[in-house]
Amino acid sequence: MSRKILAIIKREFWSRAKTKGFIIGTLIFPLFLVLIFGGIFIVQKVFQPSTRVYHVIDQTEIIYDKFSVILTDTLKNGKPKFQFVEEKVEDGNLDATMEKLQVKVRDEQIYGYLVVPSDVVESREIKYSATSVSDFEEQGALRWAFSKVISDMRLERKGLNADSIRHEIGMGNVKLVSSQVTDKGEIEKSGASSFLLTYILAYVMFLMMMIYGAMIMRSVIEEKSQRITEMIVSAISPFELMLGKIIGICALGITQLLVFGFMLFFIVKYGEPIVVGLGATDMGFIEIIKNIHFTLPIFLFFLFFFIMGFVLFSSIYAAIGAMVNTEDEGQQFMPPVIILLMVSYFVMFATVKNPATPMAFWASLVPFFTPLVMFGRIAVSDPTMPSGAYLSIFTMIFFTILMIWLAGKIYRVGILMYGKKPSIKEAIKWIRYK
Repeated sequence: MSRKILAIIKREFWSRAKTKGFIIGTLIFPLFLVLIFGGIFIVQKVFQPSTRVYHVIDQTEIIYDKFSVILTDTLKNGKPKFQFVEEKVEDGNLDATMEKLQVKVRDEQIYGYLVVPSDVVESREIKYSATSVSDFEEQGALRWAFSKVISDMRLERKGLNADSIRHEIGMGNVKLVSSQVTDKGEIEKSGASSFLLTYILAYVMFLMMMIYGAMIMRSVIEEKSQRITEMIVSAISPFELMLGKIIGICALGITQLLVFGFMLFFIVKYGEPIVVGLGATDMGFIEIIKNIHFTLPIFLFFLFFFIMGFVLFSSIYAAIGAMVNTEDEGQQFMPPVIILLMVSYFVMFATVKNPATPMAFWASLVPFFTPLVMFGRIAVSDPTMPSGAYLSIFTMIFFTILMIWLAGKIYRVGILMYGKKPSIKEAIKWIRYK
């Protein structure tokens, strides 16, 4: 690599790496991902509602006593999550009693009320009225508690002991301990944990390729519009300029991914006590976090496929930047590139569930899909290598070099072309120039 290209790489890297935006972005990028994937859970814990008071009209006169003692959940401050008050129907006038409760709901004296009809065992319908009906999780908890009471009553009517039956059903629950068969034997591995890790890493790769690719296009357009390129190409060839830009900005992405990788290793190692400390009680979710295996080989493949995918798509972005005269014109050429990235992301989702199928094999050999799809297959198959892995790596390298060559031919002509409206037909002509 010539010293001229190294100079371009150094300029492209350090001119951006020294900015406050890049430094802050690099540090908060993992936090940003945590907020994306765990934001709903965290916000729910921070903005935990106060105790919600419900009045219950029990026309059966037997369900309230059983129902009110089931939901004993507490808030983070130790106070009960629910407070139930039995409401008696005045003079047998249900409508008048409901109107009185509606006034209390509107005046925010209570959160809502429930009406249990006398034929609830047969109808299995309970009226729920509240200030808001958007909290489906809370409604699910109420539905579960009533369902438990009604189920017990139906079983007891048939002369069966509900507690014994429920105990036997619970004792019949089976835990599926999954193991992956490898050349060295079987290793215990969680399918949900593998999928979650692959999903997060693939999302990061997709996001970085799209953001930094667009950065290259804007950089080319800016230098072209300000006529800076004319001075630069007097000392260095257009191809070397394009290559230096791609490698320099790629180095920025790698820097951020290294920081992200180290922080992800930390999260994986200490994730279980962290989520428990935040108040997570779902043992299934805690088990998933506990069984995430973020190994060094997965991270190295992650970096490799990011570099290959970035160089591939950045070559296209650089060619687009050289063709157009303004950023608005460049936006018109971006949708096909973004669609390719998005399709590869969707294909990745389908293949990681069935990484050994013929469709997964052939999809991972499509160069535009390879970075995300093949990485996904490798991540869920670790420590074994899926079929076609080495072939896809060779194909990816070959196609990336070809794309750099094609983009370079467009770049060398387009970078010095001003005022002419860009078109695909014109770009094909530039490729044919010797």
